[in-house]
Amino acid sequence: MSYMDYNQFQAIMAENGYQKSKAVDVYLNKAMHYHRLAQKIVANTQDKEPVVKLKMEKFIKKYDKERVEAVWDAINVAKLEKYQGWKFIEDGDEFILQLQIKYQGKLKEATEFEQKQVELSTLYEQAYKEIRQ
Repeated sequence: MSYMDYNQFQAIMAENGYQKSKAVDVYLNKAMHYHRLAQKIVANTQDKEPVVKLKMEKFIKKYDKERVEAVWDAINVAKLEKYQGWKFIEDGDEFILQLQIKYQGKLKEATEFEQKQVELSTLYEQAYKEIRQ
């Protein structure tokens, strides 16, 4: 994975007709966390010896790699939401209600894919609530 900035992220989203959602925000928040960690290391090593800077470069690269992966995860969530036709957090309750109607309250009869969608919806909602606190 190569470097990606926010403008590139927005271009990929627009080019593919992907929508930004709360689940996408979960990953963007994670990416921003890694960006901040790398920036703190850079700021704290500016006046250090070259050998220290060299050692810290490993962590900067690691955090940048994690940041880029989180951005790609955000894009992949947007892609999945577009494919399935609903957003994990914003539309999750409605999706679960439709499944309850479809299976007459017996959600254990839902397909494995539908059950995974419910799990993801729940996990993304929990993660979103955590980042908002």
